[in-house]
Amino acid sequence: MLRTSLIALSMLTAMTAPAYASGLTANQAVQVAVTEAAEDGTFTTKYVPADKIAPGDELRYVVAYENAGAEAANNIRLDMPVPAEVEFVEGSVDTNVATVTYSIDQGATFASRDALMVTEQDGERAASAEDITHIRWSFANSIAPGEAGEISYRGILQ
Repeated sequence: MLRTSLIALSMLTAMTAPAYASGLTANQAVQVAVTEAAEDGTFTTKYVPADKIAPGDELRYVVAYENAGAEAANNIRLDMPVPAEVEFVEGSVDTNVATVTYSIDQGATFASRDALMVTEQDGERAASAEDITHIRWSFANSIAPGEAGEISYRGILQ
């Protein structure tokens, strides 16, 4: 089993300068999916802190943010890398709080998911989940003093 701390260390969160100036704080966590069976035969999946993980585990990468400052935080951009040993799960990104873009070149450029193209010797192809290296949330609205939330995506440990 791999230690979660190794995966967490590869998940650095970057914020633009206005986020630091405003009092915005961000805390990252790695969670693992745990499926439990109920007596009625149904199954429920929940995410718990990942102490130990193994290949095939579904992970949830979370950044919880809060504006502890006295002023609104403007022009906030949060970037999360997808660790090399994790395959991004399509459709798993929280998109309800910000505009989401993706990178396939280690965060050098970002584009909408449907615009990501990989150039190969025989031409271009649409980027697959395996090609995604970073995810960016760009907040159009200010984050008010006292406001908190979280962003996340899921991946499978290879």
